[in-house]
Amino acid sequence: MVKASLVSLFAIILASALAQLASSALLTSLPLQIASIGGSASQAGLVAGAYSLGFMVGCMRGVRMINRIGHIRAFAGAAGLTALLVLLFKNTESIIFWTVLRFFMGAAFAVLFATADAWLNESIKDEVRGRILSVNSIVIGAMAILSQIFVAKFTEVPLQMLELLSAVLLAAVVLLCMTRSVPPRTYKAKRIKFKEIWAQSPVAVLGAFASGAIVTSLLTIVPYSLSKAGVGGSTTALMIAMIYIGRLMFQWPFGSLADRMDRRWLILGSSALITVIMATFLIADPFTGWNSGFLRNYHLLSMLGLVLVVLGGLSFPLQSICVAHAFERKPESSVALSTYLLFIWAAGSVAGPTLISILAPVLGSKTPDLILIGLSGSLALFTAYRLYVAKLFFVRRSTRKPLLIVSNMPYASYHQAQPSDKYE
Repeated sequence: MVKASLVSLFAIILASALAQLASSALLTSLPLQIASIGGSASQAGLVAGAYSLGFMVGCMRGVRMINRIGHIRAFAGAAGLTALLVLLFKNTESIIFWTVLRFFMGAAFAVLFATADAWLNESIKDEVRGRILSVNSIVIGAMAILSQIFVAKFTEVPLQMLELLSAVLLAAVVLLCMTRSVPPRTYKAKRIKFKEIWAQSPVAVLGAFASGAIVTSLLTIVPYSLSKAGVGGSTTALMIAMIYIGRLMFQWPFGSLADRMDRRWLILGSSALITVIMATFLIADPFTGWNSGFLRNYHLLSMLGLVLVVLGGLSFPLQSICVAHAFERKPESSVALSTYLLFIWAAGSVAGPTLISILAPVLGSKTPDLILIGLSGSLALFTAYRLYVAKLFFVRRSTRKPLLIVSNMPYASYHQAQPSDKYE
């Protein structure tokens, strides 16, 4: 069943991955271009902030567009618009103009990724949802790594790189338009409110927010800590690569487990382990005495690399697991749910670095570690609470009704015998 689903959805997965390649490459290359023309760090931050703001706006407005014009045209239109905006970067070096372009680019990418997520989740069955979403995340993660190689190769010729990225986006449009897979039916559905999603899948909502915040905070902690300890740029880049390698290594096993158990237990285990690892780092402070000797540094780097593989493997799959958990409830509108969760993830990715910058003057250099511990710990505690309440609710119901005996059944059928996560 997994293989058949992958074959039918190959075009949308690969098209989304090509879009991710362009998005990741632009995320890295534009700050480099701003620096090359004499721009300041605040100007680079302005351009990056405009993209995040546009992404959130695109999430809010994308549902109506996708339902009105359909999945294929929504994806093609968003990718085509992004390709056009990429080419416009060639014609000016105005930071204000770049800021406006990045705002609209963020909105277009939000519609593009929301369309792909909705298409995937509407088309796959719950019994294989975790594994299919894991394959999608693995392909996207591989493209994110490839994008950095792409940037390194074309750093000296940024205009040529922009042309190639535009061509990559157009290739994604061609690929998707040639697919034989039938896109999900769109219809005018009842508008889903945030409180309804929260009532049905609160763990998925909090998990999506925490996932975005944890990943961005982690990517802030590592380069900052290494730079402060005097680690070179190439070594720092290697350590960042370890995080992405962990994502690729853990994604499939986690997706497979998610199809065979209550996904909330997987969310609980991942967030609890992240909390323990970061608390250990906070207490042990492994960078003390970094320059005491090469051999000590080598051992520290080796240990840090292994830990970062684990942290990347635990934090990145959280989003896909939370999405799979939310879709267990069979929402009225898959487009609305996918877009909401994408918006919540984006809000978390903005909130993580923002909290660090706000609290750093108060908490000092340990702020990123404390923020990450707070985020993962809160998710673990809340998930444990929901599991406890669900178990209590099931025990109370079983005292009034005959207990349903379930054995040798796949996770999707097993979960139907469990109490709904929606109750007063």
